[in-house]
Amino acid sequence: MIRAYDVDILRSGMKIGRDVMDLDGSIILKQGVVLDAKKIDTLRAKSVFSVYIDEEEEEEEVSIDEFMLDSEYLDHYSRTYELVQNVYYQASRGDKLNIRDLDAVLKPENINLLCDVSTAVTQIHNMNREGDYVIHHATNVGILAGLMARWLRYQDKPKREIVLAGLLSEIGKMKVPPEILNKKGKLEPDEMDKVKRHVDYGYDILKVSPLKIFKDVLLGVLQHHERCDGSGYPNRLRGDEISDFGKIIAILDIYDAMAANRSYARRNSPFDIFNVLFQDIARGKLDKTFGLIFMFRLRHSFNGCWVGLTNGKRAKIVEIDEKRVTDQPIVQTLKGEIINLNETPDLKVEAMLTAKEI
Repeated sequence: MIRAYDVDILRSGMKIGRDVMDLDGSIILKQGVVLDAKKIDTLRAKSVFSVYIDEEEEEEEVSIDEFMLDSEYLDHYSRTYELVQNVYYQASRGDKLNIRDLDAVLKPENINLLCDVSTAVTQIHNMNREGDYVIHHATNVGILAGLMARWLRYQDKPKREIVLAGLLSEIGKMKVPPEILNKKGKLEPDEMDKVKRHVDYGYDILKVSPLKIFKDVLLGVLQHHERCDGSGYPNRLRGDEISDFGKIIAILDIYDAMAANRSYARRNSPFDIFNVLFQDIARGKLDKTFGLIFMFRLRHSFNGCWVGLTNGKRAKIVEIDEKRVTDQPIVQTLKGEIINLNETPDLKVEAMLTAKEI
């Protein structure tokens, strides 16, 4: 069966069903070619929007109904996204910080639903990020901050403040030229310097706003790119010189950035991201206590999620080793086959799947 696929949801292992041609009629990929990450990147670079994939007929013995998005959660997320976007876009125009919309986001009932451990992780991975990447990233970091607050047993006030720090962590990027933020490929040194200034810009916006009284929030925004070994920015702080909010938001920022499709990079598997985070902890870059809590608790939340494997197949996570944060999960394929991915070195999770991809 031949089926059209959007390039953004292609996976390694898929087989091209019809020749893919560029605008002048030259063949980019021939029928029958099996896709890998490099070939998918080539299609993106050639501005190909969709291709035909040859799908083998297979009997789906495992129900996939449970992947469906939770409509109530999606409604709350969409509303939160709009409010965060209002705050960010008004800041980009030099207007005063929109406290009214922030208060709406931070209502206890909204935070409790958005940061519900039983649904949040599955839902933010299942939904498509249509719209402004920066706004989605900030919203997701805020949600992950709410989850961390639960896992760290924060009371209402610090919980509200760390969610606020996550939501506003990228607001300084509204002062960075969009052509730099959306550039495909490696940034030039001067462009990277401008991007790094976003933490200073964000801090400057907040310190002249009514939020200036929330010291931890301001430090979380300013310091979330600092690293415990002194290799971060803007002030190359070390260890305890960095606030707890700065250390926590740093971990969440890395995770969500690597888990999302961006203009200049494809998303990564959460299990590959855990390897990166674990290495950064081992090297003294990230805080060990916060990092391990985040990874162990987030891993547990992946049970039941659908993933794409490196062979192009879909599978559901059915078991996760609670002892090692760097282990791959045990999955069940659509035909019911149980695979321990730790015992298959040539097969692993390539990415969490959105509802659209499933």
